[in-house]
Amino acid sequence: MNLNPHILNIIRKATLSTRQLVNLSTKDIIRKATLSTRQLVNLSTKKTRQLVNLSPIILLLLTGCSTSRNALRNTVIGGLSGTEYMEKVIEWTPQRENLTARTRVQLNTGSESSSVSVNANMRIRRGELIRLSVAPILGIEVARMDITPKGVLVIDRMNKRYVEIGFAEVADMLNVEVDFNALQSLFLNEIFLPGRESLTVEDAVKFDLSEQDGRAHLQVKDSRSQMKDLHSQMKDSHSQAKAARRMNYSFFTSATDGRLEETVISLKDLPYALHCRYTDFTMVGSDVFPQSIELTPEGTQKKYSLGLKLSRIGTDSDWDAKSEVPAKYRKMTVQEVMQLIIKN
Repeated sequence: MNLNPHILNIIRKATLSTRQLVNLSTKDIIRKATLSTRQLVNLSTKKTRQLVNLSPIILLLLTGCSTSRNALRNTVIGGLSGTEYMEKVIEWTPQRENLTARTRVQLNTGSESSSVSVNANMRIRRGELIRLSVAPILGIEVARMDITPKGVLVIDRMNKRYVEIGFAEVADMLNVEVDFNALQSLFLNEIFLPGRESLTVEDAVKFDLSEQDGRAHLQVKDSRSQMKDLHSQMKDSHSQAKAARRMNYSFFTSATDGRLEETVISLKDLPYALHCRYTDFTMVGSDVFPQSIELTPEGTQKKYSLGLKLSRIGTDSDWDAKSEVPAKYRKMTVQEVMQLIIKN
């Protein structure tokens, strides 16, 4: 589906000011910075010197930003320049605060005999909670999994037991970076930057953009500074004793309408990755959302997959995000849980 010419015209007009900034030469930038400095002559000598000392840093930032934007500008996706396309993908990404859906969860563990399929309710509240509530019979909950910025809570109501583990402990065990916002974005069909709660159009320069097989490929730039927010979230935990393996983040979006079709999270310099594919899009309010989400690992001996088939998708906020564990329930250790997984 090609974009309507009228819509393209609106997009080009909306991004005109961005183009004008991108097309400024380094000479223009220096000239404008010099004029701004002259206007400051009436300030005290001390403050003026401080501003002059910062000038080289400001010019370096401007030059770096200009270089990144020039690289995007030279890329064309769906009839738009790379800059226009990236900014519109970010701008058009819906920021849903709540998402609810009836979900058919299917876990494949490498053989047909070991596949598991259950009905569940999925509820997401941005920045707070991702919940899967298993209720196979008459809507009666038998198990619940809550993922919050603090960690994971799983309640087994059938056997009156539960397990609770923090993200820092998971990162320490697996030696990988764990980010609640990234996990939330996987379920909400959103592009993201690790450690960031949301994106703005200014973040367009933090992605490398190319075209692959008729789709746009967005690659988060390999910059340690972009991981500062994520590391600062975890540094206060004593269990984060060793450095986590670096992750690469890629996104594949439609070249015509910008919808996110696949997210790939891979381990740097290792043959392991997680693919999250989105299909069967439907309208939810004024935006589209996938009715099918499939997560498949790459690099494992067996072909595992986790499929989510969604129905009755909504944005209802009238539900309680809190979970209370009954006092009589027994707390399981992580080792016990791992043994159960291996046994099954």
